Amino acid sequence: MDDEWWKKARADIPGCGKFKKKGLENEDDLAKCFADITTIGIDHWSPHVVNVENVDETQEEATNFDPQDDDVSPETQEEDIGISPPPASGKRLARPVEKSGKKAKSGNALLIQEAVNSMASSANEYVSKRHGKYSIDEVMEVVIACGAGYDSNEHYIATELFVKKEQREMFMTLPTNEIRFTWLRRKYNDKYDK
Repeated sequence: MDDEWWKKARADIPGCGKFKKKGLENEDDLAKCFADITTIGIDHWSPHVVNVENVDETQEEATNFDPQDDDVSPETQEEDIGISPPPASGKRLARPVEKSGKKAKSGNALLIQEAVNSMASSANEYVSKRHGKYSIDEVMEVVIACGAGYDSNEHYIATELFVKKEQREMFMTLPTNEIRFTWLRRKYNDKYDK
């Protein structure tokens, strides 16, 4: 950009001269934040813009209400649905209020509902994975069934080990009660008999 442009820009926009020699410092970060932002007008409404979809729906409703009356001209249909040039004063005309009961969910409400459902299912999956296949109660019943009494060293080490789901699952993969009891004895000996 040439010097004339910068002079004009400095006059129009105070403080912009610092960008002539030194550009934006965080241009890459801004590009990441705002790179793919687009708007097509679906999620908001402006009084200056006529929404063509709503006009088409309203026209269909207006024509379907009274199919026997064929002498209605298209000009009167447009007047009936509220499409008219703005008044000369520039103020908006009041719109008639229709009592249609409960409103349908908007696009944003549906997006929020989907996000809530997704988070709920993710939370349920996390809880089920966290607790594992076998509960502590189930595994401790198997510990007693394999011969480790309440006052034995094997039962004691089981109470320490089976707080973790990985240890519970490993114990339950062992095929017989004898092998399970031997495994508990080895775990106890590895930890305490050194």
